[in-house]
Amino acid sequence: MSLNCLLSAHTVSAAPKEQAGNNLPQIDTKYQPLEVFAKSLFYLETMYVDEDKVKTDGMITNALKGIVEKLDPHTVIMPKKAFEQLTIDTQGKFGGVGIIVSQENNKLIVVSPIEDTPAYVAGVKSGDEIISIDGTSLAKIKASDAVDLMRGEPGSTLKLIVRREGAKEPIKFELTREIIKVKSVRSQSLAENILYARISSFQENTGEELGEVLKKNTGLKGMVLDMRDNPGGLLDQAVKVCDLFIDSGVIVSTVGRDRSKIEREFATKRGTYTDFPIVILMNAGSASASEIVAGALQDHERAIIMGTTSFGKGSVQTLMSLPDGSGLKLTVARYYTPKDRSIQAKGITPDIVVPYKKVVKTKDATPPAADAKTDRKESDLEGHIESQDLSDIAKETDVAHITEKWPEAIRDDNQLITAFTYLRSWFKFQKGQPSSGSK
Repeated sequence: MSLNCLLSAHTVSAAPKEQAGNNLPQIDTKYQPLEVFAKSLFYLETMYVDEDKVKTDGMITNALKGIVEKLDPHTVIMPKKAFEQLTIDTQGKFGGVGIIVSQENNKLIVVSPIEDTPAYVAGVKSGDEIISIDGTSLAKIKASDAVDLMRGEPGSTLKLIVRREGAKEPIKFELTREIIKVKSVRSQSLAENILYARISSFQENTGEELGEVLKKNTGLKGMVLDMRDNPGGLLDQAVKVCDLFIDSGVIVSTVGRDRSKIEREFATKRGTYTDFPIVILMNAGSASASEIVAGALQDHERAIIMGTTSFGKGSVQTLMSLPDGSGLKLTVARYYTPKDRSIQAKGITPDIVVPYKKVVKTKDATPPAADAKTDRKESDLEGHIESQDLSDIAKETDVAHITEKWPEAIRDDNQLITAFTYLRSWFKFQKGQPSSGSK
């Protein structure tokens, strides 16, 4: 039906009884504001001075945006392109060359190439600065647009030019795009049967990926689960991750519009790992699904939370596709931890607060100037003798020789080093080394 017909129908329906006839039903007052809306659209479309600014599709989209903006920050109208991208992100696969990037000082820097992808095989390295994509200089486009340019149909060609530290000239790459499957779980053995596992986001197979990691690492004595800067993702995957470590009880409760109906997800005993301690790393970038996991394991006293207070997103969203290909992401429920805590706008408070800071290991580094108010220590005295470890126990507690063998990306991570140290200390307090198991 055209806009003019819609207005006409409303006009007839709104006519007084004596003109329209007593047999016509009265307008439901619920829909009377739509008459105002439709007439306003008509006047704008037919009379506004700049015709290009008042296209019907654009005005309706903007009207919907205005509606959802008054609701909450997570209920949004998503343009077709953004909606498609979000769907791709939750599936964990896309057409591209396999480069994880970040924007640093207005530069697009390669964080790392994904293993066994075209970029990895061609020799793109961590730290490379991407300066051109298919002949387009990155000085002229946004970082988000640059990522879109690198993605495309499998089999198509992508030309990159990067600037690498130590190289005299920029390096050129010609890569063929393919389907890239992004793993949401990455792991690394830290030493002494302590596992480090990082969940970057909760995608379709996150629970299965972490389960496979645990199966491969038998005899675990401890685990560091890193969910820092994890923005969340799929609720069901957060439940599956929790179920790997909790053998009974509530994992999460959700309450929607009808507050009398509470939906609860419960843990199952089968396939659960309960025989080793866990330290979870969190920060202000940890949100939503990652907070569900942290809150559940904290309430069940299954893990120690370390780091800083999380973001505090205690709501659940669902995606609805719209006829034009765009999408509506809307908040449908609030979630609660097993002890019925809401973390909305509060966050998960860590059991042990450890702010992040870069570890400096260089012997020649200049120490910071002493604060005049700080008490002087032995190490401040000129000519002090150097300390020496005389016992085997003291040498064993020094983790420096262990962390030096870690991958460079995590070697200087003070929060991870602290978590690793706590787990090693836990073994000593327990006077034993528990073995892991699956029930």
